[in-house]
Amino acid sequence: MTPDARSTLFHHEWTHRRRSEPAEVTLGSPLLALHMSSDVDDLRAEQILLAREVLRAREEGDKVFDLQRRVVEGFLDGREAHFGADECGPLPDAEILAREGRDVFVVVKFMDEAPHIADTFRSLLNQQGVDLGRVVIVAVDNNSTDGSDQIVKAIIDHNRGPARVVYLNQTRPGAGHAARLGVDTSIATVLRMCETDGDWSRLQDAVIALSDGDTVYHPHVLREVLRVFHDDQDVDAVMPFLAYKATAALRLFDGYQAASPDELACLADRSTITEIDVDLSGLLAFDRLPRWRRRAVGDEMELTTAAGAVVRVPMPATDKHGRRFGTVRDPAGRLAHVLDDRTIVLAEAPVSGWDAALVFLENGGVRRDEKWRWHAVVGHDIFLTWLFDGMGVPEAMVYPDTSDALKAIRTWAFAIGGQHQLRRPGLRIVTGSDYQTGRVLQATGCTVRLGPASAYAETEIDRLIKMARNLMKGQPVFYGQTRDSAIERASGLYVHMTRIQTDIEAEVRGYDDAAFERTIFPERLLFPLRWIFQNALRFYAHEDPRARLLVREGLLEVFFPGRAAQVEARWFSEAAVVRIRRAGHDERLDLAERLAEELIAEHHEEIMGCYRRTLADFLTRQGVHADRYDWLLDGLERTRNALRERPPAVDPAAVWGEGEFVIDVERGQAVHVRGQAE
Repeated sequence: MTPDARSTLFHHEWTHRRRSEPAEVTLGSPLLALHMSSDVDDLRAEQILLAREVLRAREEGDKVFDLQRRVVEGFLDGREAHFGADECGPLPDAEILAREGRDVFVVVKFMDEAPHIADTFRSLLNQQGVDLGRVVIVAVDNNSTDGSDQIVKAIIDHNRGPARVVYLNQTRPGAGHAARLGVDTSIATVLRMCETDGDWSRLQDAVIALSDGDTVYHPHVLREVLRVFHDDQDVDAVMPFLAYKATAALRLFDGYQAASPDELACLADRSTITEIDVDLSGLLAFDRLPRWRRRAVGDEMELTTAAGAVVRVPMPATDKHGRRFGTVRDPAGRLAHVLDDRTIVLAEAPVSGWDAALVFLENGGVRRDEKWRWHAVVGHDIFLTWLFDGMGVPEAMVYPDTSDALKAIRTWAFAIGGQHQLRRPGLRIVTGSDYQTGRVLQATGCTVRLGPASAYAETEIDRLIKMARNLMKGQPVFYGQTRDSAIERASGLYVHMTRIQTDIEAEVRGYDDAAFERTIFPERLLFPLRWIFQNALRFYAHEDPRARLLVREGLLEVFFPGRAAQVEARWFSEAAVVRIRRAGHDERLDLAERLAEELIAEHHEEIMGCYRRTLADFLTRQGVHADRYDWLLDGLERTRNALRERPPAVDPAAVWGEGEFVIDVERGQAVHVRGQAE
């Protein structure tokens, strides 16, 4: 099936049915419950109806700019009435931005992200395949006290373009408020640009994306996001594929010794820097300097580029762990440090990509008693990413959530409901403001696409280690309880934990491998499996027969080679399809998840076989010798089937108990772990 044919499947009956329901029914949807309980202007029936007029008119090829203008103006009027004009006004140089052709606004919200924020900005400023002269990065500080604001301001001072970077501070505490200020400012700026030159097509074509301050991006993420929008005018939001940072996850292994580019730069011998004709701006450098073509030769590291050029790098310096290293510089002046264990640390992208994790594995860094730890914090993310990028499972079948990992939305569509701080009775700060944006789009009937796994986002491991800790304390909680409905799983209590992350990492590093084998890995793997199969069931249920073909060939034959037909007959039967089709909009996902869990529980061993094959395929294609990983893949089919047991019910707020943590409630931040030294 061609990409175009797959794309047309996204203009499907689910969104059309949603568009036809009464606005009052939509406003009563569980998708919008958190909007109604939060301190934000009401989501009005008129706004929903107007947005649906846009969708219908656009699909029929009619002009929609006036309708989109009314959506945006109505949204900003509501914001001004609720929050005041100073929190939803345009940037002061909107006229200049219009003349410069800026139409991509990337909001980066942050609070106390000093360890991560510079990497986030570098990964955005080093995007490739897109004209950065179109880009405005709107940095929104939420009253940082750890120097994050100064890091960002220094980046702005040193930025010579072509992307613009501006700084805002949101004084109201809460990440949702910071996101709201950045998004509303961007929407108002696009509106003012349209008013300036009369080009109202920006409301359709200009894109607003949103990122946390601890996430980094493959150099092609922005290119791929914008390609989807360009290729399909009926797509209103794109969510990049997301994984955890594999390099950050290595900190959970006893033998790992992190290499900081700033520390290496201070220790480097600048008189022996080697010039190299390889772009060192991002993780694509690892493709151009393959691991299997790096070898120590005396006091030098020999690098052979993908093009066949041989570069000898002297290693006169020594890092704090006693490793020798040398430094290389590309034609643009960007640096990388080459260690004697074949690790390459890119100054512009020190925590991006799989390279460090693969070098660590090849060098014997993963001990035999860390097998399940590796699967829980590294193998899991390789499986999820490579299943799509390498094994052929189609992104086209996924209905993605929208998280703040560069989710991108057309300006007019973002103005249907915007983004804001969430709360509900009993919880002053509810996580999931990023997901809530997508729920408004779903409820309205907009189309949201998943970006390709080949161009992925990588987020920090704080949420991963906190879930691991929760599980080990008998608290099956991610944000909400791990077995709750999709909305509840993403709508619990989560407080900012950068200040305590080192302490939590140390605790998780101390768990023995049995904890990862018995508890953490089986529970964590359930998340992507349930996500994959519930999406497959919903997609398969479309009337269009190409949907069934896509699921059969792209998913079932990958997971169940030789038995795809039997599994299809058992779980994707006409009876199951009819149940999904007849389910209400708000029941369809829950029904698909229950069916997916039954499928996973019954076919656990076969699914783990797919997990093993996927990892083996990835590692083989990455040039890792089988003797380095065979032992990691042994016995995977015999892992615990998490769905055979029902975990205890736990109040999600209990995982942040005052007896364990000192929490600044106003800022929504854990500032200390009780019992740890200040």
